[in-house]
Amino acid sequence: MYESFYGFAEKPFNLTPDPKYLYLSARHTEAYAHLEFGRRERGGFVVITGEVGTGKTTLARYFLSGLKDAATAVVLYPAVTAAELLRSILGDLHVKPRGKSLKELVDALHAFLLESRAQDRNVVLIIDEAQDLSTEVLEQIRLISNLETDTEKLIQIILMGQTELKELLDRRELRQLAQRVTARYHLAPLGRAETEEYVRHRLRVAGGEGKVAFSAGALSAVHRDSGGLPRLINLICDRALLAGYVQGTRSILPHMVRRAAAEVRGESGQRRLRPGLVAALVGTIALGAAWLLRGDLARPGAVAAATPPPSTLAAKPVEPSPVALDPLLLTVDRAASYRQAVADIEALWGTGPLVATPLRTHLEQVRRFDLPAALEMFHPSRRDTCFLALLRLEGGDAIVGDGRGGTQRVALPALDRLWTRQATLMWRDTIGVSGEDAARTFTFARESLGRLGYLAADGDFAAAVARFQQAAELTPDGVVGQRTLLALYSLGPHVRPRLSGGAS
Repeated sequence: MYESFYGFAEKPFNLTPDPKYLYLSARHTEAYAHLEFGRRERGGFVVITGEVGTGKTTLARYFLSGLKDAATAVVLYPAVTAAELLRSILGDLHVKPRGKSLKELVDALHAFLLESRAQDRNVVLIIDEAQDLSTEVLEQIRLISNLETDTEKLIQIILMGQTELKELLDRRELRQLAQRVTARYHLAPLGRAETEEYVRHRLRVAGGEGKVAFSAGALSAVHRDSGGLPRLINLICDRALLAGYVQGTRSILPHMVRRAAAEVRGESGQRRLRPGLVAALVGTIALGAAWLLRGDLARPGAVAAATPPPSTLAAKPVEPSPVALDPLLLTVDRAASYRQAVADIEALWGTGPLVATPLRTHLEQVRRFDLPAALEMFHPSRRDTCFLALLRLEGGDAIVGDGRGGTQRVALPALDRLWTRQATLMWRDTIGVSGEDAARTFTFARESLGRLGYLAADGDFAAAVARFQQAAELTPDGVVGQRTLLALYSLGPHVRPRLSGGAS
């Protein structure tokens, strides 16, 4: 929205964990040193903990970006079974097991590790949000760590999570795993001087050095209102830059930061927002919604999908006007909120099993997938995260589950500000492409690309996939991964509930 006004190459305070934006404070440098120690020593576990928003995921991405010759596996959503964990690891390592049993999965991993060791190649497994791991999965991880030679481990395992992870590892039943931890570090929030340098660093990386200035008082207010948490710093600074854009100034002053912090805390009622800012935001949201809903991704001349019969599912009652998110996010238990979010989405689909596909994504991509999703949410007053079911989008509002089986209408910008960018999309695999049947997936993708007009006369499948990915604003690598599969599914003639309204 404001990038061209300030001369940025991109938004400097996005919440996505982009490694190039990592500011290596003294604390982050020490945490990185612990990660490097674990990799070089090829010992036991490395555990990195920290409060929500301290930059653990960004640090992990930065660490991964430096592992040029290592084989890596990353688990971003640990609410899985032991078998699902192993399949996820093998998938990242591009290993095809001979069967589906737990033993066959472990055997495939062991064989890969031995082969990698013979090639003197490190294998690193990173598990993010590890505080959510079940005891069963933690025990499986411990067994994985037992894969070793006489002198060293065959895989380095890094557990990253919130403060609750320390408490989890202190349990008596997990003492065998805790004894294998060779390095621990707790990532604390930034100090005042570090907060100020963090803001300047991100402005420099985005190409805004010398083009916009946060006054000394504004920087002090950023630290005071964020508590030194990088995620909150990003939210507050992004809102402050928006205020500067609306007011036509490239100087960010303390009152702009204070107002931005109030909005982030959910105190942005009519008494706090100026009419001009409200009008600008409403206009921008309307324009953005019109652009995002301008049509599907099919090129001109593509064959239109057959219109399936309308759904007979009754819509849940919806609150008539937007409500504040705080009551929804501060009164629900994390695990219970996820179960309720899944139940809310299942109610839209009706009977039958659904596939849960976790992705770290952004709102525009979720809108294009047009599928109900469980969104992981955070709040400055919570120590952990929770979940809301995103059920429908209506203009500038989102219809979400209220955690009790009902629904609420919330303002879309407010929802987006407190979303961690982790979403679990729920969909019904009526075509059998979510498993390990590569031939069926290929057939589905080829038929979909042909129907949408992307498959050229030469029949070059990879080139057709890349063209579709380019139009869908996905990485054009020519490979049908999860995101590409979901994008193709979203344009198919499947009877399903849609975020854009109703079912079709």
